[in-house]
Amino acid sequence: MSALNPTCCTLAPVQPEYVSKGEIVKIGALDVYVVGPKGAKNAILVNYDIFGDHPNTRQVLDILSSHGFRVAMPDLCRGDPWDAKNWPPAGGFAEVLAHINKNASYESIAADMRATQAHLKAEGSQHFGVIGFCWGGMMAAKLAAEPDLKLEAFVAAHPAGIQLDVAAGAKCPLLLLPAKDDPKETFDEVFRVVSAIHPSSKQVRFDDAHHGFLAARADFKNELLAKRANEGIREMHDFFVAHLGKSA
Repeated sequence: MSALNPTCCTLAPVQPEYVSKGEIVKIGALDVYVVGPKGAKNAILVNYDIFGDHPNTRQVLDILSSHGFRVAMPDLCRGDPWDAKNWPPAGGFAEVLAHINKNASYESIAADMRATQAHLKAEGSQHFGVIGFCWGGMMAAKLAAEPDLKLEAFVAAHPAGIQLDVAAGAKCPLLLLPAKDDPKETFDEVFRVVSAIHPSSKQVRFDDAHHGFLAARADFKNELLAKRANEGIREMHDFFVAHLGKSA
């Protein structure tokens, strides 16, 4: 895979009707959606958005896995994410975080990601990146600062809540994919902080796609949004190809 020019790889486009290709494996009591070749050298950990394990997110991960990545998305919320029927929340995002934190505090997430990484290492994977969608982007930034995880790249897709001090602690390059609802000044500054430390970081804005266009709130029936999702998947794929297994 490392010998390939990323632009030579054909990635399947997203489909409005889709059946996921992966499987749920148990790591202790934790359910983990896993897809891609078992024992692949390069693996991707995934922090889903506040709506949890969703078919749209699975499709994105399936496409990423199709060129040799092992991809694993633990059910961090233990089957109890935020209910999309209750959006927008009456109590604002603070209400959402209070609910999510019952099962998915950062400490719990870090433990789940370590367990998932250990499982993938036991299968044979050696190099790791992480993707975080929405709220998960904030978690991915924190995970990127964990020295024992030795992550080699992280992606924040239509992210929320990344603090500058957290961004400054990242130990690997960032691919930042903000949407039109994600404040430009805020994420330009996040990118400035990380890219000053890791110059191979990259930012691509999607100013005609809504927050969530690559995860649970995606609309793959909409031609423009499906096109933007395909572009976002391509950016993630190429970024991981360029960075995983390339550390000195």
